[in-house]
Amino acid sequence: MSEASEPSMIRAAVIDNDKLVPAGLRALLADTTDITITHTATTVTDYLAARPAADVVLLDLQLEDGTDPAANVAALRSSVPAVLVLSVHGDRRHVRTTIRAGASGYLIKDDDADKLADAIRTVHTGHLALTTELMTLINDDPPELSPQELHVLYLYGTGSTLAATARRLNIAIPTVRSYLDRIRAKWASMDEPVDDIRTLIHEYPHPNPPT
Repeated sequence: MSEASEPSMIRAAVIDNDKLVPAGLRALLADTTDITITHTATTVTDYLAARPAADVVLLDLQLEDGTDPAANVAALRSSVPAVLVLSVHGDRRHVRTTIRAGASGYLIKDDDADKLADAIRTVHTGHLALTTELMTLINDDPPELSPQELHVLYLYGTGSTLAATARRLNIAIPTVRSYLDRIRAKWASMDEPVDDIRTLIHEYPHPNPPT
């Protein structure tokens, strides 16, 4: 009778600008027999350049290079099966946008080794790792936008200037500003003021091209 095979090792990588964090995570996972941290980086760019073999990336929400959290998730998902976002707080907008950008989980940083290990195993198996409290956040619908507001948001949010957005939609530049102000006002009415409106493109499905 053959012996049961041992569970395969989950290779985890850490992206965090605090170089003490990987050591702390290694200490938390020291007693696990199926998870190992195989690579660390301080930016997503450095991680992608190194192209390490990893099954799960543990991604700090706010990196010092100022990159957008949702964009970081989307970039990583092109090369890694699962991204688990780590943060010191559960900001509703960041939870929603990172999950919608492809993150497999969102975990509040603490010293709970079992919670961390369980979250890594969960995302590795293709499931979503979210507490019940955070799950309610991503189920909240964003404020409804008109078709024209969606087009303005998408064009401006994907890099078009105000002038280019106006030309594409055949409207005046002040009208583009007005639409952007309306979008900000709708989010502010939900007690979620928006600093950079371009981050909201992950909150909505891409609109059909304007006719």
